Amino acid sequence: MASAAKVWPGSVRLLICALGLWITALLAPGLWALLAAPILVGLGFLCLRRHHHLGVFLIVFTCLLTVQTTMLCAGSGTGEVTEVEGIVVGHSQPGASGWSRLTVLTSTGVTEVLSPSAPPEGSHVSMRTDDLEDIRISSSDARVLRAPNTLWRWRGDLRMQLRHDSLASGHSGGALLPGLVVGDTEPQDARMEDDMRVVSLTHISAVSGSNVTIVSLGAGLLAGLCRAGPRIRVSVGVLTCVGYVFVVGFEPSAIRAAGMAIAVALVFLRGGGISPVAVMSSTVCILLSVVPVLATSVGFVLSVVSTAAIMFIVPIILRRLSTRLSLVPALVISALLVPLVAQLACTPVLVAIDPRIGLWSVAANALAAPAVLPATVLGFLSLVCGGLGLVGVPGLLWCAQLPAWLGSLCAWWIVAVARVCAGLPGAALDWPEPPWGTLAALGLLVVLAAGTWLIVRRKLWGVPAVVLCICLSALIIVVGRTKPPADDWLVMICDVGQGSATLINLGEGRGLLVDTGKDPKPVDVCLDDGGIEEFDLVVSHFDADHSAGYIGTTWSRTLHQLWVSANVSGGNEVRGIVGDTGAEVVPTARGRTFDAGGARIEVLWPPAKETEGTEVRNEDSLALRVQQKGLSYLVPGDIGADEQYIVAQNLDPVDLLIAPHHGSSDLSEDFFTAAGARLGVISVGENSYGHPTPRAQRAFGPVPVLRTDLCGTIAVYANAQYSTGRGCVGHVG
Repeated sequence: MASAAKVWPGSVRLLICALGLWITALLAPGLWALLAAPILVGLGFLCLRRHHHLGVFLIVFTCLLTVQTTMLCAGSGTGEVTEVEGIVVGHSQPGASGWSRLTVLTSTGVTEVLSPSAPPEGSHVSMRTDDLEDIRISSSDARVLRAPNTLWRWRGDLRMQLRHDSLASGHSGGALLPGLVVGDTEPQDARMEDDMRVVSLTHISAVSGSNVTIVSLGAGLLAGLCRAGPRIRVSVGVLTCVGYVFVVGFEPSAIRAAGMAIAVALVFLRGGGISPVAVMSSTVCILLSVVPVLATSVGFVLSVVSTAAIMFIVPIILRRLSTRLSLVPALVISALLVPLVAQLACTPVLVAIDPRIGLWSVAANALAAPAVLPATVLGFLSLVCGGLGLVGVPGLLWCAQLPAWLGSLCAWWIVAVARVCAGLPGAALDWPEPPWGTLAALGLLVVLAAGTWLIVRRKLWGVPAVVLCICLSALIIVVGRTKPPADDWLVMICDVGQGSATLINLGEGRGLLVDTGKDPKPVDVCLDDGGIEEFDLVVSHFDADHSAGYIGTTWSRTLHQLWVSANVSGGNEVRGIVGDTGAEVVPTARGRTFDAGGARIEVLWPPAKETEGTEVRNEDSLALRVQQKGLSYLVPGDIGADEQYIVAQNLDPVDLLIAPHHGSSDLSEDFFTAAGARLGVISVGENSYGHPTPRAQRAFGPVPVLRTDLCGTIAVYANAQYSTGRGCVGHVG
């Protein structure tokens, strides 16, 4: 007790210091904050004699704040054009736009730059950058001043060797293993990423604190087996962690993972006499001082929350359960308890990012957890063998293949668990949007924690508290759930964000899908809601927000035909979809009509050209008129004002009009007047284009106008009756 009394004030001091640095990193003060440093340090020294702990806190906090402010200002630069020169020490995978986030080590610190190109890591580069919130942005490719040296080239070859050995297994585990071991997520496809996200296994998709902790602790424990003392064990663990992070990359996510791993290693390898609160707080202080951009990182928040829960909550509950359940091995209890506690602790943060609750997330984490340790160890062993083989040690390149194959097998189990659990009913249940959803999750977590604590201590009041938590959670889910369409729906305008996807019901599980949106998951959900198992796909044109999500349409479904404009039927985009799906291409043009499942489909635009085009243009977008069982509607793609005016000259009125180009102001009032629709729909999501414009909403006239960003997926029935996924009120133009 006396020892704890001595340690506790220092732990509280560090905890307050960590919270203060987190707040200042979020506020991001300018260099003017350094003016307060001499005053705070002076106050600290004055307080040392009478209020020792307060004085030490002020001095330590001021020193760390000075470092943090300097790093913030050096990293963000000025608001003007700034030349950034340094070594690329990490980068993110290019996003859908092709841009990557580079981590550049400069003479003044670490700078994050959004760049259209990703030079090899280790390259000495120079870029002209502008200010973009808390990072920099370069509009042109980085100029490589010096190629990577031998060490960096060895690192790149090592990562590629692991990828090659893993993919040689020939199954999905081979695509996951490089991400799990060294953060190389490029081999992972969209479905794997989505399945892992739905069941909260994203932390396994790429290197996380748990992977780095396994490696660091493993090295330290191995040193312990060789009779090394506590300091040697910790030193070996930390040095292994630093070397491992070099191979992974020095982007903020890897630095965050390393920091959490070192914290855990210090607590467990030190062997007692050290406060976990002090270690965690010190780690957060150092990370937020050196890399202040982590303060805005959701991954950093999740790492801190989950690590704190595992370090502080798990040991207490484990001790209680081990005495109550003496016949159950402690390893089994830990395997179930660790993912459960980590998942519950992170839930308020997770629902703030993605307002959904997964019933199977805890089960998926518990089932996948036993495979993470062997997959990480085997992958790291393959990495070590490959690294030594690349420097000339004979036979080790061949030896690296066996642990990579075995590690991929373990990773396959993780992928299989994610896929099965993501496909179960209730895998992604709607939850209220933040901030209310976050507050509700936090309140329920407090009630659950209190109830669990009472049950562990054999207090009867714990059972009603847990039951109340479960009932309130179910009530929130039921009240806020997305409403499915009735069985007699004819057409659904899918909520796919800023993009378009229109699903036509052809009966008996068959459908015709016009466009897919940008992301694969929303259109997959829409097809599931419609009960579609077989379908044909119409791509109006090949802008990403109309076609990039096509891969999600084929998950557990059969695609038969691909309808495209005859003007682009031989293009690279068409060949890419055909290569991925095996669909039969059906070229079409203005004047053609199709009959499918009781729907008569007329192509209104574009006219056929003598030569095929290769450029993606809105004016070449397919526009369709559909007549179906008491409902007529227009699906006009992204055609502009000129094309709309031409189509309007011979247009029969319809019941439903989907706004061209997401409600852009590039429109013809004559087109809307000729359509004479009784109901308007705008497929739109969060965007910076100003869609839908007031002019587009007024063009519909005095009829209800529904928006997918407000109403969710919109199902339309005969006689222009409709239902929406979320409660909303149609705007009258």
